[in-house]
Amino acid sequence: MIKKILILFFLLIIGYLVYHYKSVIYGLGQAVGQAEVLWNANEIEDLMKNPDFPDSTKQKFRYIQEVKQFAQDSLGLNSSKNYSTFYDQNNKPILWVVTASPEFEIKAYEWRFPIAGKFSYKGFFDYQKAKEEAENLKEMGYDTKIDEVNAWSTLGWFKDPILSSMLNRSAGSLAELIIHELSHATVYRKNQVEFNENFATFVGKKGAENFLTYHYGKNSNELKEYLNNEKRSSYFKEYMHSATKELIEVYANFKEGLSIEEKRKIKSTAIENFKNRLANSSYYQDSLEADARLSKFHPNNAYFSGFLTYHAKQNNFEERLKEEFNGDLKSFIKAIKEE
Repeated sequence: MIKKILILFFLLIIGYLVYHYKSVIYGLGQAVGQAEVLWNANEIEDLMKNPDFPDSTKQKFRYIQEVKQFAQDSLGLNSSKNYSTFYDQNNKPILWVVTASPEFEIKAYEWRFPIAGKFSYKGFFDYQKAKEEAENLKEMGYDTKIDEVNAWSTLGWFKDPILSSMLNRSAGSLAELIIHELSHATVYRKNQVEFNENFATFVGKKGAENFLTYHYGKNSNELKEYLNNEKRSSYFKEYMHSATKELIEVYANFKEGLSIEEKRKIKSTAIENFKNRLANSSYYQDSLEADARLSKFHPNNAYFSGFLTYHAKQNNFEERLKEEFNGDLKSFIKAIKEE
């Protein structure tokens, strides 16, 4: 009897692996990439004792530990061993994510994985595999986008390392990044990527502002620089929200009988109109900057749906923080954790 049960169990495992073989192969590839990073990461404690290691980098390490401690003590984010190791990328990117959306709809394509659930992005430690994934989706009629990733969270499963590319950021940007990723390790809702990313984005920005005020002072250059960058960024986000809303309406109001080429022309015109409005906005300092940056800016539906993944709920969180918690970020985070 026991032998029959073991055989049945073995056959079920084999059947599961065969049915999900693509996910299994992908998972193994990601595991190898993650393992390589973890295996080659050095303990911060050891590097701090090394007299030959650059003092400027040691200062960055100390700064990150101060951000992390603030996030735990003053914001109530979960304590962890994250950022206690360092991985040197040797000036090379190591992770890319693919996002996608239907050609005539602002809706993030979702990948489904056994146990892990649904995600609106798919990461790769191999750029060629990311490119292949994007090409396959294009052939299926999707708009696609590939982005380089400078940080990610393993949600507490492993010790997330400090990546060398992080250290090139300004004080405010680095604090925001660390708090963003620590937020993921604190609040995570399965199959709710948009909520998770919006929450981490919101807490990352508000937390960075609080930290810079605490660490440098409310009149510091570091805080002023961060707030100025955020103000400028808000102009772009306003245009993005407007453009996304307009595109959704454009797609919803396509007349019956339109050919694919006619739809593409209408879509292209709508996106070009958005770029023209942006070029003439206060987001850019002058026409030269606008021309230089917009010449490389080719947004598609994957870009707009990706924007919503990180920014669709920011106003809702802002209102809730003010109305329910009187601006107390720690209480806001505590309430979200308990929901």
